[in-house]
Amino acid sequence: MMRDKEIQLFSDGMNFAKDELFFDAITSLNELIIQFPDSELIDDAIYNIGLCYFNMNQFDKAITYLNKCIVEFPDGVISVLTGGNEYGRTAAKCYYAIMNCYLGLGKIDDAKISLNKLSNYRESYLLLENGEKITYEKLAINAYQVFRNQNN
Repeated sequence: MMRDKEIQLFSDGMNFAKDELFFDAITSLNELIIQFPDSELIDDAIYNIGLCYFNMNQFDKAITYLNKCIVEFPDGVISVLTGGNEYGRTAAKCYYAIMNCYLGLGKIDDAKISLNKLSNYRESYLLLENGEKITYEKLAINAYQVFRNQNN
């Protein structure tokens, strides 16, 4: 059973992130982690902190949080509170984001390693508005190919 304060901190964090107030988002999500260490939202909070750092082009810091999420919550499930069009394992979103971080850093070999790990998460996907399901693996392959084409 989730508590109101727990949901509020998570929602605040997500709203700050949506408004590109990344430091406020990180503060709110860290507060959730501190106050509710047993929360089922912890994996989503850690992932979203990583995403905030990604959006600020702090790729190394983002990778640290995303890897922490994978290691501490290998079976974590994407929360329905995040908007409802993402399904499956939080780790799949993490590997996809890590791959994008490595592309941002120009570390193409490391990006490929993260991409390859997504073959273990074919049940994790994004539901598009037209009802089509696109796996994180497919998203990663597309992003990787775009990057390679732009940098050849």
